[in-house]
Amino acid sequence: MLRQLRVALRTGVVTEPPAREAEVERLGARLSAEIRARFGRSLAIRQVDAGSCNGCELEIGGLTGPHYDLERFGLHFVASPR
Repeated sequence: MLRQLRVALRTGVVTEPPAREAEVERLGARLSAEIRARFGRSLAIRQVDAGSCNGCELEIGGLTGPHYDLERFGLHFVASPR
């Protein structure tokens, strides 16, 4: 475990720079308009877990969190198709 910690501290943060807020808002507005045009309302996506390592659920949870917040653009991840 100490070896892994040393590697992580040496490497540092390795992520992509965040997109500019104006660009995200522009793409979000375009996505929202496309969803309304095709479906007439918001889009509810049902994600089904087929025995994964729980990584997908964590990423989807992150998409609905305060940083990305895809729900403001009309994209909702739901647990039931009803």
